[in-house]
Amino acid sequence: MPARMIIAWSDAFLRVERRLLAVLVAAVTGLVLLNVVTRAFNMALFWVDELAIYTMVWMVLIGVSTMVREKTGIAVTILFDALGDRAKRWLGLTIDVVVLGFSVALLALCWRWYDPPGLVSAGFDTGAFSGETFNFIYQEPTNTLGVRKWIIWLVVPLVSISLTVHSLANVLQSINGVRGYNEE
Repeated sequence: MPARMIIAWSDAFLRVERRLLAVLVAAVTGLVLLNVVTRAFNMALFWVDELAIYTMVWMVLIGVSTMVREKTGIAVTILFDALGDRAKRWLGLTIDVVVLGFSVALLALCWRWYDPPGLVSAGFDTGAFSGETFNFIYQEPTNTLGVRKWIIWLVVPLVSISLTVHSLANVLQSINGVRGYNEE
């Protein structure tokens, strides 16, 4: 039952990520076109460049998460193709476990980076938090948008959660022999 629940969560995350990717692609396209038009009329909006960059970063990170779940990343398969079926399953499981390890490590690093217990102990005073920890994530604004960078970089912990759920679902499916690499 827990395996089915994790796989269902992963599939739900994947559906949301696909929709969000479509929105982000449209947003990047619109921002780049807006930038071209405003520059053509010598009325450049510099915040558009920064927003387009952050939108592309979000797009890439969320796209990586979907690729992990769908197992569609670029791969050199010469070794994989030379193996028998049993060895392919073991190698696929090994890859899934390594990706799960990376995902959990990224999640732990995000916890350390954002340091919610430290922020709470500072009474949500970002100045006191920065002074105690030398972690300025909550104070530093973006260059032209004026938005706090912690909001922009929130994509990293969100994607690390998604990656962890996706890679755990992949491990569970590999153990059960449901779907492997290079399989349609």
